[in-house]
Amino acid sequence: MDNSGLIAVIPAYNEENTVGAVIAEVQRTCSGPAEVRPAEVRPVEVVVVDDGSADSTAETAAAAGATVLRLPVNLGYGAALRLGFRYAAGRQWDCALVLDADGQHIATDIPSLVAACHSGADLVLGSRFHPDCAVAYPVSRIRRAAIRVVSRVLRHRRGVALTDPTSGFWAMSRPCVELFSRQLPAGYLDNLLGLSIAARAGLAIAEVPVTMAPRQGGQPSTQGARLVFHYLRTLLAISIGGRS
Repeated sequence: MDNSGLIAVIPAYNEENTVGAVIAEVQRTCSGPAEVRPAEVRPVEVVVVDDGSADSTAETAAAAGATVLRLPVNLGYGAALRLGFRYAAGRQWDCALVLDADGQHIATDIPSLVAACHSGADLVLGSRFHPDCAVAYPVSRIRRAAIRVVSRVLRHRRGVALTDPTSGFWAMSRPCVELFSRQLPAGYLDNLLGLSIAARAGLAIAEVPVTMAPRQGGQPSTQGARLVFHYLRTLLAISIGGRS
């Protein structure tokens, strides 16, 4: 893979039913013939981090052509991301991607994220709630209220205005990946703390509108009271960290 390539990090936990199709879509979007693929994207290395899955996620990902990193036990989304970033930090590429293994993130939106990254942003989020989104994304009242609170806290404490801070669809520069490979916390929703860390480090953060599909398989890792608890814990961590 040359210096003009992409690397896509996909954390996965018990996603054997969807991860193969996700890998294929990323490869199709990013690795087609140069004369037909979007100008913003380049050949891609797909890296799946198997977070201690009990099914055949790792085998399915490898069969689909991904590089597979395996955690021996389930350590959570943040730990899987950090392992993927540590691997990416040692590779050659000009833009890194993060997307989910459940099929919600649509690969055809990758060029928009990559273009924003090439335009100067260090961290680009694909937003389901951006004003330019053509279709409103359905979300529960509890989750939508939590997202709004997180957005306000990030704007107040870090000066970053985001419509969808919980998005897991990212494009990143090398300084951002290297920072996260060292400092990203390892728990659930700690990607939100990553936004705070990036802002404090002076990295440029942007959003682009994307369309997200319903989950194609698996189950949400946290719901109900546990979800509220994790949001509150994350908000407290962002708040006590001081202003940027």
